[in-house]
Amino acid sequence: MSQPTLRLFDGYDHTSPELRDAVVELQQGLNQKGYTLLADGHFGPETEASVKDFQRKQGLDDDGIVGPFTWAALLGTPVPPFSTTEITTFPLNSPSLLADFQEATQYKAVVDQAATQFNLPKGMIGGLASRESRWGLALTPRGPGGTGDRVPRAPNPSLRAGPLPSDGGFGRGLMQIDYDAFPFARTGSWQDPRENILFGCKVLSDYRQLIQSKTHLEGRSLLKAAVAAYNCGPGRVLTALQKQIDVDFFTAGRNYSKDVLNRTGWFQLQGWV
Repeated sequence: MSQPTLRLFDGYDHTSPELRDAVVELQQGLNQKGYTLLADGHFGPETEASVKDFQRKQGLDDDGIVGPFTWAALLGTPVPPFSTTEITTFPLNSPSLLADFQEATQYKAVVDQAATQFNLPKGMIGGLASRESRWGLALTPRGPGGTGDRVPRAPNPSLRAGPLPSDGGFGRGLMQIDYDAFPFARTGSWQDPRENILFGCKVLSDYRQLIQSKTHLEGRSLLKAAVAAYNCGPGRVLTALQKQIDVDFFTAGRNYSKDVLNRTGWFQLQGWV
């Protein structure tokens, strides 16, 4: 029988007393791993802190929520099949995301192709482009031929031997392919939405493969790390993992992958699964 998902304040009389035995099992399991919790069946702040510490040491998402992967690591049971379903905190009627979704629907056939070709969740492609360009709504000019990221940069011969972009935008197209990092973004192909989406998904897939080859991450944790790398580069993500800090530590706002996964969940609720 599978264990229930547990989180802060479970097991209390005023919340979910029916989960108290499961919380006791969690606390006893953590104590066997070296923690010193009172196994009282109350999922309080101390239990949450221990869960987060345990998750970090296991290379899991340290959100303090005890789901299938945390239970498997704690109990030494087989890891459950990877699920691509994400939880979202965005309201279903979010005006911003509804506008993004309306723009994204015209590219759905390409998203389907990219999801199959690179083994990526469709909702994640939706969430990634939503974060990067709002599916073109945040670009100048609007649409797949627009650019973003106009913060001035110093010349970087190791990445870019040629001139700066004439329009000043280093992020190119729907997936915001970086002008300095990828020769693709210095050709006309980036303006083709199909080519732009496929290239961005290939970058994400390549980063996932690279991080997998250098770590023990798998499933959702691996995909989350790859998403963070899409923003700050795989080298910085690997540094964060080595230092046992959040994979978002070097990302924009230190929340990039969390935000993309949040948007992923919203797109999945729209049927992008």
